[in-house]
Amino acid sequence: EKFVTKFPLPVLNSFLRSFEFVEKIATQTETGVMEEYLKMRWSENTPSMGAVPCGDSAIAKMRLLCMAQMNGPAVLHGFNDLVDEDREVLCMEMARTGCVGQSFSSNLVPKEVSEHLEGPAFLVYYGPAFLQGLGNDVAVKRLSVLAEIYRCSREIWPASVAKAAVNVIIRIDMIKSLSVGDMQEATMQGDVWILVKHNDSEAFIERSSKKKLNKMIAT
Repeated sequence: EKFVTKFPLPVLNSFLRSFEFVEKIATQTETGVMEEYLKMRWSENTPSMGAVPCGDSAIAKMRLLCMAQMNGPAVLHGFNDLVDEDREVLCMEMARTGCVGQSFSSNLVPKEVSEHLEGPAFLVYYGPAFLQGLGNDVAVKRLSVLAEIYRCSREIWPASVAKAAVNVIIRIDMIKSLSVGDMQEATMQGDVWILVKHNDSEAFIERSSKKKLNKMIAT
């Protein structure tokens, strides 16, 4: 009962609908099942989002809608307002599957992704919470932060065919509940936000003083 009353009805319904897709893993690829699920979520979203998208940004848009839940419409509006560089990063990185030899349909992802199956793919842990807790933030600013996280992650883990089946977790625990203003306040106080690689499959967003950062660089 507590579980049911905690979630808005549309979110609960979409959660329950996901169960029927689990059994499809036995006969379809992981990516095929994921694509079918994303299309279902888009088609059944309330309010209606119109026809299922296509083109380079389609998978990114459908994933963002799922991640943001009730903030989906605002986040997608913000996506359209992104500068080209940030939008392209999200389209590229959110289209990677982390499954060797697998890609989403070519009409839903950038050509570079479908024709060059590279990895690793990044899972931004707490990414959904980051978009669901917009508060007074403008969605485009949150998405710009998300794009920068992907961009920094790719600097640490360059894309290669040999790592097509590799998945890397990017932990954003430290900023998931912060507003963009909170993050900017930290920089005004002289600190910086950095992405720190902890091991071969995990990195964390951390707040650091410039002195600490210089020590890290020196070592």
